[in-house]
Amino acid sequence: DDAIEHYVELAWERRQFSAEPIPGAGAVADDEPGAMDEPFEVELAPGVLQPGEKREIVISYRPRALMMHSLEVPVQMNGLYSVTLRLSGEGCELKCELASSAMQQVHLGTLHTGEESRKTVTLINRSRRALDLDLTDAAAMLAPSQVELSLSKTAGGVVPHTTLRPREAVEVTFAFRPTRRVHAFSTEVISVLSSRVRPLLIVHGACQAMEVRLETEAVPFGPVVLNSRATRRLNLENNGDIGTNFQWASEGLGEHFTIAPLSGYIGPNEDVAFEVMFAPTQLSRDLFARPLLKIEGQPVALPLSLSGMCVDAEAQDKPIVFRARVRERATQSVPIKNTALSTWTVKPVIGNGQWEGDEVMEIAAGETKSYTITYRPLTMTTAEAPHVGSIFFPLPDGRAVLHNLEGHSDPPASAGTVTVECAAQTRKTILLKVDNWLKTMQRFSVAVERAGVEDGAVTLKGHDFVDVPPNQSREYALLFHAYKEGTTNADVTFTNEKTGEYIKYAVVAKATPAAVVSTIPLAATVRQLVMHAVDVENPLETSVTFTVACDATDVTVPPTIEVGAGTTAVLQLGWRPLVVGSQPERSATLTLSAPELGGFAHRLLLRASPAVDTRTLHFRAGLGASQSQSFRFTSFLRGTAPAVYKCAIKGGADFELDAKDVSVPPADGSTGNEVTVEVRFEPSKLGKLTDTLTVSHPEGGEYICNLVGLGDEPGRHGPIAIKSGGNVSVPFKNVLAASVEFVASCSPATMFTVAKPKETIAARKPSAFSIAFKPVEGAGAPGGEVRGQLTVVANAPEAVTGSATPLRWVYYLRGEL
Repeated sequence: DDAIEHYVELAWERRQFSAEPIPGAGAVADDEPGAMDEPFEVELAPGVLQPGEKREIVISYRPRALMMHSLEVPVQMNGLYSVTLRLSGEGCELKCELASSAMQQVHLGTLHTGEESRKTVTLINRSRRALDLDLTDAAAMLAPSQVELSLSKTAGGVVPHTTLRPREAVEVTFAFRPTRRVHAFSTEVISVLSSRVRPLLIVHGACQAMEVRLETEAVPFGPVVLNSRATRRLNLENNGDIGTNFQWASEGLGEHFTIAPLSGYIGPNEDVAFEVMFAPTQLSRDLFARPLLKIEGQPVALPLSLSGMCVDAEAQDKPIVFRARVRERATQSVPIKNTALSTWTVKPVIGNGQWEGDEVMEIAAGETKSYTITYRPLTMTTAEAPHVGSIFFPLPDGRAVLHNLEGHSDPPASAGTVTVECAAQTRKTILLKVDNWLKTMQRFSVAVERAGVEDGAVTLKGHDFVDVPPNQSREYALLFHAYKEGTTNADVTFTNEKTGEYIKYAVVAKATPAAVVSTIPLAATVRQLVMHAVDVENPLETSVTFTVACDATDVTVPPTIEVGAGTTAVLQLGWRPLVVGSQPERSATLTLSAPELGGFAHRLLLRASPAVDTRTLHFRAGLGASQSQSFRFTSFLRGTAPAVYKCAIKGGADFELDAKDVSVPPADGSTGNEVTVEVRFEPSKLGKLTDTLTVSHPEGGEYICNLVGLGDEPGRHGPIAIKSGGNVSVPFKNVLAASVEFVASCSPATMFTVAKPKETIAARKPSAFSIAFKPVEGAGAPGGEVRGQLTVVANAPEAVTGSATPLRWVYYLRGEL
């Protein structure tokens, strides 16, 4: 067979798509989920292409990121060869913005009907491609608020749909022309950009207008007995934002109907109650009237249809008498007999809203049935002016039964006793429920009457008035505050000043002992005075003297403080800790009390740190000599008896005390008493010697003084006179801290001799050397003298003497010839 050449040609092999918006607001990173989703979609199912046949390859480009995309798609032909389609494109950001961020809130203002407000914002296409802008849905959302939306590019500026080229701007205009009342609104404008929904801005506005209407356009009275009257209440409601005047057209009432009041003013969001009375003066089955209510500023009057019938009936001889507390119930029964052979359906007519009963009663043939009348008075009466009404039973046989009703409404019982309890000097809110039993709003004035003498230290008050919506209740907040403990009894009365009706509560408020008013932290080092100011308030109209006390003896406060009427005084307290104590922090209570205001307790947190005022006394004396100095300290310990401080020296070898106990009188005030302790220094060796003096008292604290002494070489003594041929005892003390052998020698040795040249003397023990004087021939003329010297050398190491060379004591001798 001859070979057949296969040849398939593509319309194009390379295509670059224009910039397409991505779904999101920004680019997607390569490592985020979805970043590598292929933006190109090729739709070509495998198949057979007949000679001369054409087939479309559908290629869709949906970028997912702000980046360049490319793809090579091989198209294979019979598995013999392939043609590559090279696709490329770039994702761009869908960005259509307002020219200014301030345009995100469009305020059309609060208008009246007939006024107009227009606001325009500018929308700019900041994308790299043209965008379709559709605000049709936004216009539909604004239409109920009577706001029209238009675009500057559309024909006539009305159709909210257009196409924006890159960097092209369009003006969006909002026109608010209300013809009726529009509640304040805030509507979000949603734009559709190339089939993508984006929030654009928020439009605000409102229209204030009148909205006055009658609660009903028809008031039927039913049958009313001749020369009697029936009353109905009709409410005029103003649900608008503007008050207005009203006027009934009295000529439309006729001679049987009256309305009161005929004219007046109704404020915004208020109701006006009309009393519509039907008092027929002629028998008729069809009496009616159609008065008009004219509203100022409202072009069309409000119609009202009044209807009733006048029947003739005679009342029973005696009225039915009721007695009940106001807003409580009392019942009576009226028997009605059915004399017919069929069941009667009777619709009683009650001629006063203070009574109520079933609207329909059914009486079987030949049966006598009792109809229950309930007296529920909403207002109080007097003996001279009871509630008067009637109940009319129009019977199906043409007869009628009429009973006069008489009601006596007594003052209401107490609404209850409310008992609360709280700590003195704290506030407590007492909630009292106030009910409105009427179908119109009631305003109650509030009176709080306390039992007994008025106490300025107790506050029991609330608002002067409370408004309660129809047939609802409100909780009235009564504030209770007492400075001292005790019980306050009061009556709280809510009175409708127009009707005189009231609700009364008994309130029992108990104030328990006051808690701590405040916590005052104080920190000081031992024996240092720290001061703190405490504000003391007097809310009364007279001055008050507080007694001040603190259970911590080291806290000083004045015994009393006087605070003027309605002012605040400052109490200065001082704390000077004398000891640190076993605990790092301790507490005390500061109490201020007055008969008028009770007690006020403040908690003191006292933290004392060790003293840093350690002093030093310096001494200097030679071996065998001593020096005394005085250590002075101030005792701040208060009390009634003298305090005894213990004095002690830590080492005690070189320093001594004249007394180990020192008595100090009690301190008066914060100055304290100065005390003196005598310290004597007697060195035991050469060089620097130290010790510590401690003066302490369990409550008065501890005083520490560093003792520093310098031991010098022994001084020279004498002259010591010795008669010729006699001897003398020279006192000597081993001032060293160890037992030491001393060697004594005299010069000239021919005339002065030591009885015992070597002697071991215990530490700190006295001894003596016996010295004899025997002059030699030719020593001198009688009456003259011979000079000599006694030298005592300590045979002791340096550790004992403090000297690298032997210590020597020198005594000068004078022999008398």
